[in-house]
Amino acid sequence: MPPLWRLTRTGPARRLYETSKRAGITGTRMYQYVADPTDGRGADGDVDGVRFEVRRPEEAGEEYDAFAELLPEERVLCALDGGEIAGYLFVSVDAAHRVHPLEETLRFDGAYVRRVFVRPDRRNRGIATALVSRARDWARERDAAAVHALVALDNAPSRWTFEANGFEPRHEHVYYRLFCLSRRSIDPLEPERSAREPGVDI
Repeated sequence: MPPLWRLTRTGPARRLYETSKRAGITGTRMYQYVADPTDGRGADGDVDGVRFEVRRPEEAGEEYDAFAELLPEERVLCALDGGEIAGYLFVSVDAAHRVHPLEETLRFDGAYVRRVFVRPDRRNRGIATALVSRARDWARERDAAAVHALVALDNAPSRWTFEANGFEPRHEHVYYRLFCLSRRSIDPLEPERSAREPGVDI
């Protein structure tokens, strides 16, 4: 039997999720990952034949539809391979973000990384890991006290990517909605550590 994430991270599963959400039924569980950008635990930020650059929203172009959702205070970190954008992520410092799976707006103290993506034909080369490593560096250069990311529990590849860069899960966000009834919670995964980390304002 294949790992669960291979079943849940597919086109048909995504369409089922979106259909249920439009009908008023949704639920998600996400880990809030946190890293100290100064602790030296980032992975190798280089990939053979790939160069990286940071772009402002107005410089991002239209190659990917996701670029249209960049906030003014965000930057897109691009991995360029053969002149094409092979992968990217969005990163910001001290900004408020609408987290659609949780249906709420969160503001993180420090940097926030989201939308990590690598083209399918360029995967398994370490590009995503290098992007996250460079996002850590970008956050450190801006004196961010911490770097945060939210990752769905069933998204094992993304969890591995962040963990390879020294990120640790500190909180679990849980949200369920059944029509007009909803329930949400943020539960610490390591209470003694989470009390010392920069928090999240809801």
